[in-house]
Amino acid sequence: MTKVCKGAEREIYPANRYLRFANRVNKATGEFVDMNSQERTSPQESSNQENIPSSSIKLVTPTGKTTSERKIARQLQEGVTNHITWDMPGHDKQRPIDRGCGFIRSSDRSIVYTACPEDHHHHCKAKSKHCWSLRCPKCMNDTALKKAVSVEKRMLQFKGLNQKQGIDVGDVSHWVVSPPQDFMKSAMQSYGPFDDVNRYIEAQLVKNGALAGFNVFHPWRQSYRKGIGQLWELSPHFHCIMFGRINTDQFRKDNPGWIIKKIHSRQKIRSIRHTVAYLMTHMGLGYVDVEPEEVDWDLDFLDYMIPGLKSPGATYKDKDYEDELRNQGRMVGDLSAMDWEKWTMDRLTVKLRVRQWGGISKNRIRLLGYDRQYKIRVCKECGCLLRVYDGFCDPEGQYVRYIADHQIVAFRNNADLVRQFFLRYKSQLRDKELTKLDLARMIPTALCTKELEIERNNHDLVVDGPFAEPDEFFLRRQRRAFGTEEAIISM
Repeated sequence: MTKVCKGAEREIYPANRYLRFANRVNKATGEFVDMNSQERTSPQESSNQENIPSSSIKLVTPTGKTTSERKIARQLQEGVTNHITWDMPGHDKQRPIDRGCGFIRSSDRSIVYTACPEDHHHHCKAKSKHCWSLRCPKCMNDTALKKAVSVEKRMLQFKGLNQKQGIDVGDVSHWVVSPPQDFMKSAMQSYGPFDDVNRYIEAQLVKNGALAGFNVFHPWRQSYRKGIGQLWELSPHFHCIMFGRINTDQFRKDNPGWIIKKIHSRQKIRSIRHTVAYLMTHMGLGYVDVEPEEVDWDLDFLDYMIPGLKSPGATYKDKDYEDELRNQGRMVGDLSAMDWEKWTMDRLTVKLRVRQWGGISKNRIRLLGYDRQYKIRVCKECGCLLRVYDGFCDPEGQYVRYIADHQIVAFRNNADLVRQFFLRYKSQLRDKELTKLDLARMIPTALCTKELEIERNNHDLVVDGPFAEPDEFFLRRQRRAFGTEEAIISM
């Protein structure tokens, strides 16, 4: 069983323990880092660093270069706001109770499950309700895998689009980047310095050969101590899943004191999704404190009442439609059940998101639309249509039907041309009974995720058209299972 070091017995182990360590020596954190630097700059050099942009930050070395350490030390000494608290995944023990996470129960309190009607030994799986948060101890693993699938899809879209244009980006590799520990322990306390470090690492990786990647921040490392056993120790570092070949000699020359290492250098990553999911199960969950004056309360309230004003693609939830039928809820202007304290506290805390950079950054690959398929899940063993049974007293069950939306994407510089091409030949596609997927396969500047063959259920039965029930019923089921559905862009 894994143990934790003394003083960290709680589930929440914030990295700001380092602040208390600095206070014990009667120094501010920035002063403590500055005190441990190997080279001190003159007052003139220090004043010249005040306007250095984040992209040109360099690290302290015995030869006297300008540094990100000193810039961040000054920020901390000057009282940088937006303090970060770091937690481990699965730390919120109350969340599954509040959200009702776990097995779905039928009216007779037995478990709702999916099974093969011919032989339950082929397939039999209980149905669960998820809150899809890494904070939840029950949903943590499934959430990590779900997020990892989206990362894998994004990275393979980048590779596939390049391959269709005759460019080979190579295989995905796994790297670890460790900044100097005293410096990083100080920088991770506040959002400004931490964001500077992230941008600097991304710029350095691209400069030294990386093409696109995804970073996961780990505040802790698992280590072994004699007489104690396995424990988590504060040792901040970054895991990078990326395309490209890194010039490690040049990286170390540009960043003395940093450590960069390739994991399993002689082996290929067999599964991107499982590698990323594993990293996410013990990543740092950062929560940034926001000052009340920084919040646009009017806009946030309007965005709550009319989802999408602030967050494009946001929409009403299933509960809102159910409340409306009872003439309750925000859709009819009834806020009597609103927890204003929780709503306010949510505005004062921002979650740090994982970072995608280079060729897979948010604005580099554009979503053009979807190729929609209506599917029925099939047993892999015997080919029978799987059924969902509402408890052990349900002898018939219902077919497992779902909607699969395959993304059609293009690089940003090709997106407008591809969209115009689709619109131009839309009528001809219909005449020949071709879909957007067929057209995406024909042209080298667009890609459908169906071409990547990363879907887990390619053997499922595809139905010719919508199901007999109203389409909204299945859309709601999909939202409940996979979160809010993105808006479909018609071409």
